[in-house]
Amino acid sequence: MNKNHLLDVDFSNSGGSVKAKIILFSFKEDDNFIIYSPHLDVSGYGKTEKDAMESFNHCLTVFLDYTVNKQTLHNELIHLGWQLKKGTTKSPKKVNAPSWSDLLKKNASLEDLLNSHNVTTIQREVAIPM
Repeated sequence: MNKNHLLDVDFSNSGGSVKAKIILFSFKEDDNFIIYSPHLDVSGYGKTEKDAMESFNHCLTVFLDYTVNKQTLHNELIHLGWQLKKGTTKSPKKVNAPSWSDLLKKNASLEDLLNSHNVTTIQREVAIPM
């Protein structure tokens, strides 16, 4: 995957936003490329890596938009293993994505994915609305 291909997602609200680093996996399954973020459990797919990244960006935008509008984003992040620090659950000052060991403990399919596919990893920053 082109390391210069930036994740084009920037969310904020009246409370501001913080940036968090997430890992994206790119791999091919059958005739489709898949981009998957185990930190957010969001994926996208397409016939090319570019199409897969565009699909991922769309799915991430829908995920963030939906959870912000329903006021469930922070609870969803906690459910996914994120740590919200300094402040309250509704208004944290810092967020940390779950560690690799935590991701592997909570998601047995992740280890299978890593062992059964040729996976490229990319680290990106996303803005999480506060």
